[in-house]
Amino acid sequence: MTLPGIDIDVKELIGLRHHVGALEVKSRKRALSLLSGNQVSPFKGRGIDFEEVRRYQAGDDVRHMDWRVTARTGHPHLKLFREERERPVFFLVDFSASMLFGTKVAFKSVVAAQAASLLAWASMKKGDRVGAVLSSEQGHKELRPAGGRGSVLRLIHAMADLHAVARNAGVPQQQESLTPLASSMNRIIRTVRPGSQIFLVSDFVGLDAQCESAIARLRVHNELVCIMPFDPLEATPPPPGMYKVSDGIRSTWLDTARDQTVDKYRQQYQVRQNKIQALCIKLGLGFFTLATNQSVPDGVREGLRQISSRRWHHHTGTQNKAV
Repeated sequence: MTLPGIDIDVKELIGLRHHVGALEVKSRKRALSLLSGNQVSPFKGRGIDFEEVRRYQAGDDVRHMDWRVTARTGHPHLKLFREERERPVFFLVDFSASMLFGTKVAFKSVVAAQAASLLAWASMKKGDRVGAVLSSEQGHKELRPAGGRGSVLRLIHAMADLHAVARNAGVPQQQESLTPLASSMNRIIRTVRPGSQIFLVSDFVGLDAQCESAIARLRVHNELVCIMPFDPLEATPPPPGMYKVSDGIRSTWLDTARDQTVDKYRQQYQVRQNKIQALCIKLGLGFFTLATNQSVPDGVREGLRQISSRRWHHHTGTQNKAV
């Protein structure tokens, strides 16, 4: 029996294909649509359309250097272009223990699967190939990029299978040398091709220096979007009172009648969100959060709209300065 909001419902994820139209990002002039498919892919190199000028990063092709902007700013800059070509779209979906939590409507892990499925259906509709790396303390699943409806169905069933194993396994008794998130990042680095779109869907509890380094490496030749599911109870403590809390191994009491406890409680979540958000700003990545009690199609659409809007203002500002 599938428990709504706790287990992944395969039929529900398949049904999300009917919500793809909700992800249409209304763009002005050269605003970027993250789901542009083979109409405008994020392949960095010699293409047919000029995209932007940005600071040189290690590993970039010096043949694309913009010497005028480099001379004027005193820092190396490159011209980037967009090619019309099919691209792989990868999903890194985190089913580690911290994701198997939720007090409002659904677990974070279920929201993650819904968001990945919706974006996968949209990518397939645009003609992109869909691949994935799924992670948990119990193991990983790698799906090579493939096209067509079957690629999304394969992703959905793989998420349902791994999620079921993770949920039934309970809390891991010992920590591995690498977090599931860091291990998955290393797997994607080995398999991803330059020019891919990568969606990282995680609460980023496992974000460490290894993860940050891997994300920075992937950013050089790919387009990344970080999606952070969260439960409202993580951001805001429950009403004043004494609550018994447990991570599945240890238990303690939480006194939310104390102002000091409430402040510390709020700070823990905010520090985590600020950490991944600051990394995304530093590297120029897309980022948005998804609450477990909000509509996933609405949340994803709004997140993509905000990213597209920010990039529109950033790119037009950069190009105006470069003229």
